[in-house]
Amino acid sequence: MLKLNRLERETFKYHAVYSLLNGIMYGGLWLQEIISRKALHSSNLVITFISMVWPVANLFSIYWGNFIEGRQDRKNLFVLAAFLGRLSLLTVFFVKTGVHLLILLIFVYSFNAFIIPVQNSIFQENYREEKRGILFGLSIAINTFGIIISSITIGKLLDLNEYLFRPIYAICGISGFFSVLLLSKIPIRVKPKKERAGKVHPLIKPIVETIREFKENRDFFIYEIAFMIYGMGFLMVIPIIPQFLVDKLNMTYTQISFARLFIGQVFMMILLPFAGFYFTKINPVPYTSLSFFILGLYPLLLSLSIFQRILDPKMFVYISYMVYSIGMAGVNTVWFLGSIYFAGDRDAAVLQSVHVTMTGIRGLFAPPLGYFIMTHFSDIITFITSSAFFIFASVILLGLHIRRRFFTFSQ
Repeated sequence: MLKLNRLERETFKYHAVYSLLNGIMYGGLWLQEIISRKALHSSNLVITFISMVWPVANLFSIYWGNFIEGRQDRKNLFVLAAFLGRLSLLTVFFVKTGVHLLILLIFVYSFNAFIIPVQNSIFQENYREEKRGILFGLSIAINTFGIIISSITIGKLLDLNEYLFRPIYAICGISGFFSVLLLSKIPIRVKPKKERAGKVHPLIKPIVETIREFKENRDFFIYEIAFMIYGMGFLMVIPIIPQFLVDKLNMTYTQISFARLFIGQVFMMILLPFAGFYFTKINPVPYTSLSFFILGLYPLLLSLSIFQRILDPKMFVYISYMVYSIGMAGVNTVWFLGSIYFAGDRDAAVLQSVHVTMTGIRGLFAPPLGYFIMTHFSDIITFITSSAFFIFASVILLGLHIRRRFFTFSQ
């Protein structure tokens, strides 16, 4: 049984409910490309842009990270993020086209670039190192449970009437609003800001400091290279999957929800507490390398679904998302907690903001690359290319581990 101190109990109480409500919201949002395809009849190009919104919005993260470093008034920023980044979903009733949905999602995801780095400050400051991994894993498992329950319910409702996505997204916005307000109640011990020598224009200061961080922290730089390559593989198939599942395999909302958000999350929910626990006790480089390799099998299995004659193609899709879920249990742990290992005595929100921003950079290139390969070659070539990126990222980290034999995320 976990023996938590008072601060850890108080923090986890709010963090757990936040995770559940946030999961309920994302159970709807993660169907955004499918809704755009089936209900709004969007083109592949519009779906590509919609798939870019979440990662590209993360480009703002280095500005948020620089802005909030050392600030004591973060609660006010949470309230702002709750109103503009969550309650903006109430305007979904005005959405008539995929382009309208695209504009709405820009508001929603732009404020995630603030929320994610601040979460890392909470993990760093409020949870002791020996408890951090397991508490993180439990919070993500609760989040995943919310996603699963929400997505299955939403999938069935959309099969009854796909235009119910409007009231559903409004409810998701309300759930997300209260989740962020709960997160704002968690006390955060803010580290003092470390001022750098020299004056730089505010617009380019975060960029300059990111470059300096990479120069001074080589381990963090290699970590980001591997994640950049992994992220290219992950993001390039997102615009391909809606038309593949809807047009090629004729899957319903319920079937897609079951594949992507039930099977795709349930193993993650089961494995994440263990992944979080062991993450603090083992060398994370081969751990991450193995996770990337497992994920490399997921697009290959998706591509095989329409060629193999052993199982129903939909069953093969379910198997591919089971593999995805297992791989992502490891990746999610590293994605959220990795920056803490690099931060040392600094605020982890700063390094996490760099990590999140790198997601935005690859988001500018990966979905358009996937769209280009799909339109000029085929879905299958896109899936194979995605798998190659995953495996290349795995090999980079494996080579690093073999070369150094022992590697920890440290300064």
